[in-house]
Amino acid sequence: MTNRADAESIVEKLKQHPRISGVELFGSVLRKGRGHDIDFVVLVDREIARQWWSDMRIHLLVRMGTSLQPLRRFIKTVLPWLDEMSIRNRKAHRLAYASKLVGVDFSAIGQGINLDIFLMPEDWRTGTSLNVEALKDFGVLNHRNTRMFLESIARQAVGM
Repeated sequence: MTNRADAESIVEKLKQHPRISGVELFGSVLRKGRGHDIDFVVLVDREIARQWWSDMRIHLLVRMGTSLQPLRRFIKTVLPWLDEMSIRNRKAHRLAYASKLVGVDFSAIGQGINLDIFLMPEDWRTGTSLNVEALKDFGVLNHRNTRMFLESIARQAVGM
């Protein structure tokens, strides 16, 4: 299990890197103060974010829509091994590629903590709404479940 203090420690390390302009927390650690992983939106240069979304598209598509989120939360709570098996490879691939693009070893910074990173440009949202104009050429808004997931993140993410 991870907690808010773990997230804050990792954020301090991430903020030291010149290609990272900000970090936002979302997910269970934000909502409950603890969780199985720490979910971050890492703010980077527009071109880095576009490259990541372009190349990682297959690993980023949200397969379970928001109507099934209670089921996913149940699975994560009661059967965490099942959830981990279903997403482990996609998550590891995303993290490794984000590390390569940004020039930061996210796994080393996390020191064994399970991180989930989403690279976004600084203007990815306006307040608590997706900035559709800023993301229109990323191809992320064309997939219904992915768009709904990003809208949910935009509503809850908090800058650290």
